[in-house]
Amino acid sequence: MSAGADFEAGKQAYLDGRLDAAETELRAHLAARPGHFDSMVYLARTLDGLARFDDAIALYRQALAATPDHAATHLLLAQALLATGRYAEGWREYEWRNRGEGGAPFPNIEAPRWHGEALDGRTVLIVGEQGFGDVIQFARFLSRVKARGGRVSMAVSRPLAALFNDHPAIDHLFTDWHRVGAFDCYCPLSSLPEALEIDADDLPGEVPYIAADERRAKRWARRLGPAERRRIGLCWAGRPTHPNDRNRSLPFETLRARLPADADLVSLQTGGRGDDLSEVAILDVTERLHDFAETAALIANLDLVVSVDTSVVHLAGAMGKPVHVLLPFVADCRWGRKGDSTPWYPSARLFRQDAPGDWASALVGAFEPGCYKSYPAMAARV
Repeated sequence: MSAGADFEAGKQAYLDGRLDAAETELRAHLAARPGHFDSMVYLARTLDGLARFDDAIALYRQALAATPDHAATHLLLAQALLATGRYAEGWREYEWRNRGEGGAPFPNIEAPRWHGEALDGRTVLIVGEQGFGDVIQFARFLSRVKARGGRVSMAVSRPLAALFNDHPAIDHLFTDWHRVGAFDCYCPLSSLPEALEIDADDLPGEVPYIAADERRAKRWARRLGPAERRRIGLCWAGRPTHPNDRNRSLPFETLRARLPADADLVSLQTGGRGDDLSEVAILDVTERLHDFAETAALIANLDLVVSVDTSVVHLAGAMGKPVHVLLPFVADCRWGRKGDSTPWYPSARLFRQDAPGDWASALVGAFEPGCYKSYPAMAARV
C-alpha cells in the first residue's frame, strides 16, 4: 500500500468512527511522510476522539507551526482547548471561525469592532451570527455587555426574535439589516466570551436567563390539559445540513424501542425531521412550533426534555428546565470530552455514547426522573 493510500485509509477510518484503525493508518503515513499536514490534523482529531486530549492539542500546534494560517485547523484547536476547559486560549483561537474560505461574516459593517472596553454611552450592535443554539447559549453574556455602560442593539434571525423581545439588556432588537439604525461599534455574539474574557469561574452565570411568555405558556397549559404523569419533551434529530448531523441525530426507531411507558411524551421536533408518529404514543405539535418563543412556552409546561445536541437543549438549559442531552461519542466542544455535567447549564445531565454510533448506551437512564440541579423556572413574562 502506498503512503498516499495509508492517509486515505486513515482518513476514512476516522470518518467511519474506527478510531483505533485510523490511528494505525495515520501513524504509518506520518512515518513514511513526516510532517504531512493532513495526516497530522486527522491524527489529532483521532486522538481527541480517543480522549487523549493533550496529545491532540500538541499535534494541532505542531501542524499549525508549519501552516500557521490554516483557519480550519485553528478552529479545531479552539474546540479542543474549549472542550478541556482552557478558555482563555480557546476563545482566541475560536476567532478563526471568521477567517478562511468564507471570509469575514460582516463585510459591510464599517463601524469598529468592540473588544470589551467601557462603552461610555455608545451603542454596540451585537450580531447573532451563528446557529440558533449558539445564539441562545451566548445570550447569557448580554447583561455583561450592558453593564459596560452603553446601549445594546441586537440583530437576530426572525425565529429567535420573540424570544428576546423583552430581554432587559437589549435596547433595540432587529431582524432586518436595513432597519438596524445607527451604532458606534459591533461585536459578533459568539465573540463575547473572548471580548469579556470569560473563564470557567464565570460560568454558568445567571441561570435561568430566558423565560417563556406567560400568555403563550398558559395557552399550552390549556392545550395539554392536566398532567397526571410526568410530561417529557423529545427531540431526536437536528438540522440535516449540519456537518455532523449523521453523528448527532438519533434514528427514531432506536429511540422508539426505549421510550418510557410511564410518561406522557411530547414531540419538540421541527424542521421536517419528524418521523411518522401516528402509531406512537407521542403528541405531535410540530405545526404550532413556529418560533422559539412558542417552543419555550411548551417547554415551560414539561417536567423534562430529552434531546440530542440541538437548539432545544440550549433553550431548555437557558430556562433552567431539567434536560437530558444525548451525545455522540465525540461530542461538540461545549459539552467537554467526559463527565455527565456541563458548566454551561446546571440543569442539564449528559448521556454519552460508549462507542461511536452506540446510541443504545447513551439512552441508558435517559428517561429516569431528576438531574443534578433543577433550577426553579424563571417567572414567565407577562
